[in-house]
Amino acid sequence: MPENNNRWTSDHLMKPGGTALYAAQQRERLRQMADQVQALLNEYRADLENIEIEGDKPFAARIRAYLASRPLAKLESDLRDAVNHAGKLDAEFQKRYVELPKKREANAEKKELEEARKKGLSNARAVNTAGQLQGMALGLEDPAKDGKSVAQKSGTEGQEPTFLDYLDNQRRA
Repeated sequence: MPENNNRWTSDHLMKPGGTALYAAQQRERLRQMADQVQALLNEYRADLENIEIEGDKPFAARIRAYLASRPLAKLESDLRDAVNHAGKLDAEFQKRYVELPKKREANAEKKELEEARKKGLSNARAVNTAGQLQGMALGLEDPAKDGKSVAQKSGTEGQEPTFLDYLDNQRRA
């Protein structure tokens, strides 16, 4: 049995631009069908309105023609909806299979950076705290490198001794 090469396959759709091309072709085909059905509907409805049945009231023929042609109008409406759905095919493919992996990759990178930043901050915070403590200890010992401790500079001599005086005395002993 010979293979029909004019038929769309999933492989065709998976190629770059495949869904866009297919959607464009189907939209045009469905739009042409909808236009044909609309023209037929208008002609059919006009012919039905011209059929008068004895005992009709005013506008009865028009109402009857409208009701009789509703299935054809529904077909035309459904074809227009199909045109819109075919137009959404490529957009959905792009959103779900092209943009989603990129978005997930960007989110993963963002998450890694956030975790690294958090780890870096906690390490930096620990180093910073240790540095501050060391600086405080050095400041207590000789803050201005002039041989006078904080206790001596603060002028606590002659007053009640403070904790800094106690530390200074401990250092000297």
